[in-house]
Amino acid sequence: MIWEIIVILSIVQGITEFLPISSSAHLILIPKIFTEITTERSFDVSLHFGSLLAVIIYLRNDIIRILTDTIAQNRKVKTGFLLFNNLIISTVPIVIFGFIINLYEIDILRSIEVIGWATLIFGILLGIADKYLKVTNFINNLSVKEASLIGLTQVLALIPGTSRSGIVITTGLLMGYSRYDASKYSLFLSIPVIIAATILESFALYNEAGFILNKEMIFGILISFLVAFITINLFMKWINKASLKIFVIYRVFLGVIILIFAYI
Repeated sequence: MIWEIIVILSIVQGITEFLPISSSAHLILIPKIFTEITTERSFDVSLHFGSLLAVIIYLRNDIIRILTDTIAQNRKVKTGFLLFNNLIISTVPIVIFGFIINLYEIDILRSIEVIGWATLIFGILLGIADKYLKVTNFINNLSVKEASLIGLTQVLALIPGTSRSGIVITTGLLMGYSRYDASKYSLFLSIPVIIAATILESFALYNEAGFILNKEMIFGILISFLVAFITINLFMKWINKASLKIFVIYRVFLGVIILIFAYI
């Protein structure tokens, strides 16, 4: 891989991972459109690891609170412990289905037609949820039932173009949570999801040919980390005072372009 490609893909991963526009779709589409760009699975893993470090550092104070509340004697009444339980509940479905897809290598989900339709349809759903938003709940009051529902809808993120953060935010908005709360819960969920995906892929790579950390991967980790950290900070500030309309417009436009490219 040439350094220009490493920089491009690292920046794309860092920007798109936590925005409701699907990082996997962009990382799949770029090599399809620009055929001279090829990526290795080990490099993709490194990019996700960089993003993981960024969200962990951004949520470091919340993570410390969760850990402290979880080991407290009266943890059952602690908000951090309750959030921890909900995160587990919301994570289990996507881990199970992700393992099944990886085990049976279901590649049809990566077709450009599927990416185009998922980008368009789930972008429209995000727009509907955002337009008719009515804030009636707070994330600290998230119930087990709601956590389970978010977990089930998050499974749809296994389809490139859906966007894991996008579908979680959409579900949260429809449940009556604010844009900020829904987005922050999405950030929390990204941690176990990325960890699970990284571990699963790393074991697969190690069994195939041994997993070696090279300079390209280290460079990719650093860039994706820096870009992701900046993106998270800007997005969470933006979402506190603005709508998701700009992301909806982008998704609809991108989805239409992809479908034109796929069918014409």
